[in-house]
Amino acid sequence: MMKKILYVICISAIFIFGMFKLENINTIEANNLVSDNFKEYEDIIIKKGRDDKKVVALTFDDGPDEDFTPQILDILKKHNVKGTFFVIGEKVGYNGDIVKRAFKEGHEIANHTFTHINVSKKSYDEINKEIIDTQNIIKEAIGEYPTSFRPPYRGVSKNMCDIIKNNDMDIILWSNIDPRDWSNPGVDYIVNTITSKVENGNIILLHDYNKVRNKTSQTIQALDMFIPKLKEKGFDFVTIHELKDSLDKDRATQKQQ
Repeated sequence: MMKKILYVICISAIFIFGMFKLENINTIEANNLVSDNFKEYEDIIIKKGRDDKKVVALTFDDGPDEDFTPQILDILKKHNVKGTFFVIGEKVGYNGDIVKRAFKEGHEIANHTFTHINVSKKSYDEINKEIIDTQNIIKEAIGEYPTSFRPPYRGVSKNMCDIIKNNDMDIILWSNIDPRDWSNPGVDYIVNTITSKVENGNIILLHDYNKVRNKTSQTIQALDMFIPKLKEKGFDFVTIHELKDSLDKDRATQKQQ
């Protein structure tokens, strides 16, 4: 009995340490974005919309998934909500019809690299190929190039920023809401994290891919629950393009003043 208890304690400690380590890595990389090395890229790095607009942007990483993405699209359609899908290029290659459906239904398609690399650990040429290959395959699917990019693992580098800027794109991170839905923390946890922390202009991070291959992922179940709750709070749902457009207008006004 004592061995079992010790085993459970050890496993729990390893899990907690792993979560802390990942969170610490994300914090370090996020802090790097406001260091002097990244000052010149401030205009293309977006983590939040306007504080005076009661809007949120739902974003979904790591798809398109043949099982989960169509279910998410069904829920968004049911609630008349638009989202932004940061897709993996190689997955677009064999799930192109899903990407086309999302685009036709008014959702935004954005770039999340071709094979989900950590750009902070790759060379300029490797990063450039990942981004451009994804741009091209998305263009083949929907007829236009994405204007938004999100780095996997929130990894950042000057090479990545240069490439994004040279391609007239923006780097989209997320705000104070990351329910870590990919780790399957529980449907109620995902719902409560979003509804309790939501603020004007939030970019909410979610995933339309999950390694646990149930019929319905926790993200899908939570989505159907928290969308009505946010609507009750008075929030409207926008795409990243719409959120950026509002920010651009605000910046233009500030320059005129």
